[in-house]
Amino acid sequence: MPRIILHLDMNSYFASVEQQANPFFRNKPLGVCAYLSKNGCIIASSVEAKKVGIKTGCRVFEAKKLYPKVILVENNPDKYRTTTKKIFSILQGYTDEFEPYSIDEAFLNLTGWVKDFNQAQSLAEIVRSRIKNEVGDWLRCSIGISYTKFLAKLCSDLAETDQTKIFTNNDDLADLYQSLKLTDVWGIGKRLELRLNRLGIYTVTDLRNYSVVNLIQVFGQTGYWLWSRINGLEIDQLSLASEAKSIGHSYCLPKWTTDKQYLASVLMKLCEKVGKRLMEKRLQASTLNVYWSYLKGGGFGRSFKVFRHLKYGYDINRLAGQVLAENFLEDKVQMLAVSVSGLLPYFNQLSLFASAQDNSELNEALYSLRSRFGESIIYHGKMNGLSSQAVDRIGFRKVELEGY
Repeated sequence: MPRIILHLDMNSYFASVEQQANPFFRNKPLGVCAYLSKNGCIIASSVEAKKVGIKTGCRVFEAKKLYPKVILVENNPDKYRTTTKKIFSILQGYTDEFEPYSIDEAFLNLTGWVKDFNQAQSLAEIVRSRIKNEVGDWLRCSIGISYTKFLAKLCSDLAETDQTKIFTNNDDLADLYQSLKLTDVWGIGKRLELRLNRLGIYTVTDLRNYSVVNLIQVFGQTGYWLWSRINGLEIDQLSLASEAKSIGHSYCLPKWTTDKQYLASVLMKLCEKVGKRLMEKRLQASTLNVYWSYLKGGGFGRSFKVFRHLKYGYDINRLAGQVLAENFLEDKVQMLAVSVSGLLPYFNQLSLFASAQDNSELNEALYSLRSRFGESIIYHGKMNGLSSQAVDRIGFRKVELEGY
């Protein structure tokens, strides 16, 4: 029996959910924004907005220039999470191997649940119909079906809106890749494209035919992954575990600036949010990642392991703030991000060194107060005036939903 993987990707998801909730938004260009100020970033565009040139990443002022009557709404994370839970509940009924990849994407291993690719295609239409009937008739999805996880994702990326694309034959890979750019491939961004170009790799076909040994010498394990996926070898298993591999928050600043005092305040709030999620999951982290991007392009990032495991927002901010303080800002900062990885179950082991003790009881008490009375009940003075900034947001990577 062939391995059969299905990848579902909701089309224009946040915008479609808003149009589902408000019929007056339907058939009109609509953008969902991180915030509504003129420099706010559009994080999702409706199908109609894309047709007039308003795409994800566009700024509010740019969208209004492109189409003055565009409808702009601020994102509503709870609304999208609730809708996603309903969709994922439908999907889970068709397999015992289900991976919620992001807020609007999921993988299903249908091997053994359907007898062939034709039956998988029929199942895809049933899933699409159930989503429309049971969740919302304005919601659309692209579905890809193939024999590897990578190719299933590629097929859904290539499928038209609300359509299904199937790829079943390894001998037809050349035809599949013929018109694709490197950046059309899942996992290849602009930076990796430039590195591949230096090796004389300019197309997906070039990458497929390139020496795997040379790729491994240049990229290490990543080189083998690239070559294997492009050549139709299955090396990716579905991630069925509910535990996150990393926890992080980022924020596109409404005020682009080099003012480190302001940036430090926002960074502290992001660190507190990361710490709160660590506490909720009863986890601790061994690696800290800090990044900011500049207005004119590029940015700065630092990732390092820590001597003591990070458990609280205060400890995360102490190290992240030090990174910000010690490094020169080359331009105005437009985005800040902080995350932790190397996650382990929480334990409160005492240190051998007295100077290394943390204020665990104080941090536990602060967490208890905020959980019961809200985030604004008590906070560090440095965050005063930031109540409307770095609020709840949804990312497009690993989704975090209760029960998944």
